Amino acid sequence: MKKIYTLALAMLFAGAAWAQRSVTFQVDMTGQTISANGVHVAGDFQMAAGAAGNWDPAATSLSQVGTSNIYSVTVNIPDGTYQYKFINDNDWPGVEGVPAAAQVSAGIGLGNGNDNRWMVVTGNDSLAPVMFGGAAPAGHSAVSMLLDMSLESMISDTVSVAGDFQGWSPGSTILEDVLGDSLYRYIAYVPTTDTMNFKFLNGAAWGSDESVPSACAVNNNRQLIIANDTVFGPLCYAQCGPCFIPDTFDLTLQVDMSGALCDFDPATDSVDIAGPFNGWGGGDFLDDSDGDLVYEITVRAVAPEFQYKARIIKGGNANWEPGNNNVVTFSSDTTMAPRCFGLPAGACNPVPPAADVTFQVDMTNGPASFVTVYLIGNFTDPQWQGGAIPMTLSATQPGVFETTVTALCPGRIAFKYMIEDGSGNQVEESFLSANDTACLEPSGTGDFNRFLVRTSGNAITNSAPWEDCATISLTEAALVSPKVYPNPFSGSTTIELPAGNFDVTVYNLTGSVVTEMLDVSEKVEWNAQNLEAGVYIVSISNEAGLTATQKVILK
Repeated sequence: MKKIYTLALAMLFAGAAWAQRSVTFQVDMTGQTISANGVHVAGDFQMAAGAAGNWDPAATSLSQVGTSNIYSVTVNIPDGTYQYKFINDNDWPGVEGVPAAAQVSAGIGLGNGNDNRWMVVTGNDSLAPVMFGGAAPAGHSAVSMLLDMSLESMISDTVSVAGDFQGWSPGSTILEDVLGDSLYRYIAYVPTTDTMNFKFLNGAAWGSDESVPSACAVNNNRQLIIANDTVFGPLCYAQCGPCFIPDTFDLTLQVDMSGALCDFDPATDSVDIAGPFNGWGGGDFLDDSDGDLVYEITVRAVAPEFQYKARIIKGGNANWEPGNNNVVTFSSDTTMAPRCFGLPAGACNPVPPAADVTFQVDMTNGPASFVTVYLIGNFTDPQWQGGAIPMTLSATQPGVFETTVTALCPGRIAFKYMIEDGSGNQVEESFLSANDTACLEPSGTGDFNRFLVRTSGNAITNSAPWEDCATISLTEAALVSPKVYPNPFSGSTTIELPAGNFDVTVYNLTGSVVTEMLDVSEKVEWNAQNLEAGVYIVSISNEAGLTATQKVILK
C-alpha cells in the first residue's frame, strides 16, 4: 500500500510540473500581402505544443480572426520562457524583422545578438496582437524596460514595475530575467506620444520600491516621454544609468527638534531616520547627548546622494516629517548643518502659544457626491487618515464645511481635506491641477499637502475651496485678500489693506517669516531688497482671527 501512495504522489507532482497553459499568439497583418502558404509562428515552444521539432516555419499556422487583419493560433504549453517569430509564409524567407524594442536582446547586443520575440508563460494568456514586423499593437509604442539587478545583495522572487500606465499597482507587472544575466525585462505597450511615470520594485509591495535619485526623478518617480518604440536601459536599480559601484563616506546628519516640541517629548520619545539605505524601515536612531535638541547620527553612506526622512518614535509608533524626502549630495566625509524637523533646510522658528484654529473648506466645486468631509493632517493622533476629523456643514455659509481644532500647538502643520463617497471609499484632495498653489508643499508622494503657519497665540480661521488655495468668498466674517502692487516687483512694493487694523506677515515657501508688520492699516510699503528672488506669501490677520493671503513674486 505504501508503494501505491508513493507512486500516486509522484504522478501528482509530475502532473503539476507539466501543467499545460493555453497561450494564444496573435499578429496584425495590416499592410501585408498574405502569402498563399499562410501565416505561421515558429519558436522554441513548438515541440512542447506537439510539433515534431522547434523552429519549424511550417508547423504552426495561424488563422484569420473573422474578417479582420488579425491572425491567431492557440497552443497548450507548460510554464516557461520561450522565444519566437512570425512568418508570412511557411519558410524562413518570409520571416519578419523584429524591431529592437521587441527583441530578447533589446537591440543592444545582448542575448548572443538574437532578434527573437520573447514571452514568459506562468498561466493561460492571450498575447497582444502586435504588428507583423512591429514592436507593438496598432496605435501603440513598445517600451522595452531593462533593469540591471546585479548590484543588489538580495533579489526578490518578484521584481516588478508600477506606474501610471498600469494603475500604480505594485506586484502586478513583473519583470523577468529571460536570459539569466541579471537583466530583468518587461515590454509595456503604451499610446504613442505619451508620458510614463513609474518606478521599479525589488518585491511586490510598496516599501520594496526603489528610491529614484533626484538627478533623474520627477516627483520621486522615473519619467519617460514616449514618441515611438523605446528601449529604456539597461539601467541599474536605484541608479540613473548603468550600474557602477559607488564610493562610500561618513555622512553626519543633524535634525533640530526644537520646532516639534508640540509633538515630541525628549524625555520619552526618540528620533530615527528611514530611507533606501535601511529599506525605509527606520531603526537608525539619532542622539542628543548634549541636550540641545539637535539630534545627530553618522552613517556610512553611498555617494553621491543620500535620501531620508526623520521620524518621531512615540510609544512605538512612527510619526513621519512631512514633505519630500531630504536629499543630501556629497563626495567626501561630510557633516550637514542642522535643519529643522519638517523643513528641507534652515533653523526652527519659535513655537507660538497654542490656539484654536477653525478650518473651512468650500465644497461647492468639489466632488459631485459625498457623505462626509474630513480634515486630516500631521497634527492629529494618529496622523492623517487614522485621526481624520469629521467636518460639519456651516450654519451660515452655503456649501462650506468647517471644524475647529482647539488648542492646536504646532506652529507649522501639513493638512488636507478628504471625503467619504458613500461606498466606504476615502478620497483625498489632489492638487496636480490646482489653479492656486500658494498654500501647498510637496507631500513626498508626487502630489501636495496644504500647510499652515501660526506665528502667535491668536485664534485664526483658515478657509479655501476644495483642491485649491484661493481665498473663498464667505457671506459673513470674510476678509478680502490684500492688494499688492506692483506684482511681480523688485526692490519694494505696496500692500493695500481692507478697512481695519491688521497684522501683516510675509513668508517664504518654506514657511519661514521674512517680514512682520503689526497693527497697521490702509497701506504699507514692503522693502524686499535684501531678499532672494522668488515667490512669497503675504498674509493678513485681524483681531477676529480672520486671515487672507496673496501670492507675490520678487524678481
